[in-house]
Amino acid sequence: MTLNLSENQITRIRETFKLSYHLPYLEHCAQKIPLKGLDVLEIGGALPASLVLDHCECNSWTAVEAPSYDEELGEANQFHRNEADKRRVDALGQRYRHHYCNAEDLDGSHHNQYDLIFSIACFEHIARLPLAIEQMLLYLKPGGKLFTMHSPIWSAFDGHHLPIGIPDRFDKQLQHQSYIFQPWGHLLQSRSQTYADISNRFDKQFAEEVIYNTYNSNHINRYFSEDYFTIFNNSGFSILEYQTTFHRHPDQQTQQTLETRYPGYKQFANNGIYAILQKPQTTHSVISQVTKF
Repeated sequence: MTLNLSENQITRIRETFKLSYHLPYLEHCAQKIPLKGLDVLEIGGALPASLVLDHCECNSWTAVEAPSYDEELGEANQFHRNEADKRRVDALGQRYRHHYCNAEDLDGSHHNQYDLIFSIACFEHIARLPLAIEQMLLYLKPGGKLFTMHSPIWSAFDGHHLPIGIPDRFDKQLQHQSYIFQPWGHLLQSRSQTYADISNRFDKQFAEEVIYNTYNSNHINRYFSEDYFTIFNNSGFSILEYQTTFHRHPDQQTQQTLETRYPGYKQFANNGIYAILQKPQTTHSVISQVTKF
């Protein structure tokens, strides 16, 4: 394993820091971009110091989390989970840092400082993504790389990415109260249709929460699949790898309805995006395909 972890260490890290998809994504990144000796900026989270500095042997690890997202997650946030690593963190000083700010708001002291920007399950949450990507270009050293794997995105079957579940006051064993949205329902229904549907199956109070979190909250940015490629392609980065991921295809009628409702968009099957971008030393941009996840 590229991360130099035994099975016992993997189990301990997963349980101590409540990690799940994080380790295989970090592993995939390490296979593509050897981490030893790198100065890394993590956007949207904070992997534990004992993992990224001791096992991956990064030179430094700086983590950024948006305050609004931290408030929403509370104790579920990695920043808080990492209290289990506090003694190790205190000993590391500037080699391991946390910043509570939006990705685009780091100051000029971070320009040209990082070999790698690592981000997982985050880009779908960044409201000002084009600006954030432009700033990430500045944070990287010449030739530095950006690794992202993010999902679910807005155009996916579950792209509403609701941070709330069905309240306990409802009977989830009943068929009509066993789900909030049908697949792609957040795209197929208008706000008023969604409000009426949720009010009828649940109640108005829950309907209001669903409407806010689905259509108004800054928890997600509501970019469609094609939007991400456009943003990356116009960013000044070279695109080294780009792949749509985790596919679940709509039936033909749903696909046609979605294309009619959202002209110019056709990619509704992929749940996410995987990409490696590079701050170029030339302006040449290369796009290659990788294995689907």
